[in-house]
Amino acid sequence: MVWQLLKTLWKFMPTRSQLLTFLSAGLLLVGGGATSRAVSLQWGSEPWADGSLSNSFDVDPSSPGNDITVTVGGNTGQLQPELVSPNPITPSITSDLEGGFGPSNKSLCIAIDLANQSQSVVVTVDFSAQYAQGVTNVSFTIFDVDFANSGGSNFQDQLRSISALSIDGTTLIAPTITTSVNNTLSGTGLNQVVNGIATTSDTGASSNSANVTISFGANAIKSFTFTYGSGSGTIADPTYQHIGLGDITFTPVPEMNPAWGALVSCFLATALVLRHRGNFRK
Repeated sequence: MVWQLLKTLWKFMPTRSQLLTFLSAGLLLVGGGATSRAVSLQWGSEPWADGSLSNSFDVDPSSPGNDITVTVGGNTGQLQPELVSPNPITPSITSDLEGGFGPSNKSLCIAIDLANQSQSVVVTVDFSAQYAQGVTNVSFTIFDVDFANSGGSNFQDQLRSISALSIDGTTLIAPTITTSVNNTLSGTGLNQVVNGIATTSDTGASSNSANVTISFGANAIKSFTFTYGSGSGTIADPTYQHIGLGDITFTPVPEMNPAWGALVSCFLATALVLRHRGNFRK
């Protein structure tokens, strides 16, 4: 059966140059068989039961099953309800922290009242294991990373231990962090820390003054994590504080289309057989 296939192919490839043309075309098709496409977890479109600590979402229409899992761990006993009615226990999806995007903007709100500055919560985002080559261009914004020391509020929002895990399962990748006027960045690489330095309105045009944007560029990763707590610029027992995790965008790394791989293998097998038989036509 294989020989009959080769004989049929030979009829359509009477010259060496034509065979090489077919091989080149096949290789190009392999490269073009899968394309990159940006995918986004949008909190306004996805459900999250108030107070639940882990949820998975199917946001990639070209990939069956759940593509991304968001988990909140650490000192979860310190999680609090959101201040705005109906005061859902967090984590919860709310529009209470606008980040400068207007009242319709939604984010995953995380509110805490820590017993001391050593406590914190840890947010981990895992991408599907079916992305064998990982994902790239991961980017997200955290809203309202600010500071307060008046009116009964005394806290300093702090983001630390921010890193991504490479697809090798071992290497940690440092983020690129962009801060705003009401927070500041210190440290380098895997030791970068963001601290709030001024009080910021939760809503309105100025609510973007405490945004922090985090990205991992072209690095192929399988997950990322960050820790949210209170910095040393406040009292030993911080008061209520909260942030909002915005939409998460990423691009799955394309993989070779199996069908195109089989096609090229067939072409290569044909070339080898014909070369061995000495029947290559000039």
